[in-house]
Amino acid sequence: DGKHIVSGSKDRTVKMWDLEAGMLEYTIKGHYSSIVSLAVTSDGKHIVSGSGDNTMKVWSLDSGKLQRTLEGHTDSVNAVILTLDGKHIVSGSKDRTVKMWDLEAGMLEYTIKGHYSSIVSLAVTSDGKHIVSGSGDNTMKVWSLDSGKLQRTLEGHTDSVNAVILTLDGKHIVS
Repeated sequence: DGKHIVSGSKDRTVKMWDLEAGMLEYTIKGHYSSIVSLAVTSDGKHIVSGSGDNTMKVWSLDSGKLQRTLEGHTDSVNAVILTLDGKHIVSGSKDRTVKMWDLEAGMLEYTIKGHYSSIVSLAVTSDGKHIVSGSGDNTMKVWSLDSGKLQRTLEGHTDSVNAVILTLDGKHIVS
């Protein structure tokens, strides 16, 4: 909404800040390890936090109350993003998997395997058809959002791909 900042910390909290006033509005506690990734739904109703405790939690943005806990990764959830329609969460983990979740139902839809090291970054293409994952195996992989099938592997880095983003026109991946 342009009025708030959400932060996650090694202190295992998520905090909501009023941007204009620079004041803390509330603190959320519930993870058992560091918060390493955050996303906010496009409708502004939920915060999704990924943690070193191998879980994601979905919180009400208005109240900070826990809505659900998503379990399925076997190691730290390093990256969380939401699909453009806001209906799905995509998570990437130190367990080397990417998972697609139904936000409303809180159910795992599918798991993608194909990287040889931790998933550390994720992006969704502007057309909403593909997921891009960056990994500690020095590659990026492009996956079909519908099926989870590998479309291509992009190589060129000599170390971990810690960040991926797509240009606004969707024609280029920057890593």
